[in-house]
Amino acid sequence: MRAFLRALIVLSTLIVLVMGAVRATTLPWFPRWAYGRAGFRRAGFPPESYGMAPAERLNLAEACITFLNLPHDRTLLSTLRLSDGSVAFNERELQHMDDVKIVYDRLTTWALLAAVLGLCAAWALHRRGEPAAIWGALSDGGLLTLVLLILLAGLMAVAWETFFVGLHGVFFQPDTWRFYYTDTLIRLFPEMLWQLAGTVVVVIIIVTAFVLALLGRIIQRRMLRAAQVIPPAAD
Repeated sequence: MRAFLRALIVLSTLIVLVMGAVRATTLPWFPRWAYGRAGFRRAGFPPESYGMAPAERLNLAEACITFLNLPHDRTLLSTLRLSDGSVAFNERELQHMDDVKIVYDRLTTWALLAAVLGLCAAWALHRRGEPAAIWGALSDGGLLTLVLLILLAGLMAVAWETFFVGLHGVFFQPDTWRFYYTDTLIRLFPEMLWQLAGTVVVVIIIVTAFVLALLGRIIQRRMLRAAQVIPPAAD
């Protein structure tokens, strides 16, 4: 039972750390930061090639992110217009955003479920009088996440296209996520922005996983040492 409870905490830690980083990046601060990075523009961040003003580009990008973080309502995007009066997103783009929203909500639900299961496992270990095992499992979860993300970062660095296409293949039907360069979604979110987003997500996960792995191990060892020096209660 102890091993099972620890495994639940380890796996829930992995899921929560990954989805937490994804959600932290899927907020309005990210396009503001990405579009505004002068250094990144010098490194080749593509300007809008079809006449969209920077403010309009940012507003539409933030609208897409807002759509993901609110209850599912396609009209948040379908009613948007470009400066020339044309619709901002065509039907294929709207359908893809519907698909993204469904996947995003599903992954969020899984992460919440994982968090609940992890908390229940931690409570069960606490009731068994094994609080050190909780911190040990959290540390192991952080370590597992760290190892997997370092491997993933290596794949992203040496084979970005393989990673990008494979990731979309897991969650979406073939070719439903491919668009023309003139489509608004590509104009808002070019491939270089996705590379930056992937880097940010990986960095967030690696940092939080490292801190959790280190802190969890330190607390676990202190608890075990304290348990060794406390004499048993008299009968």
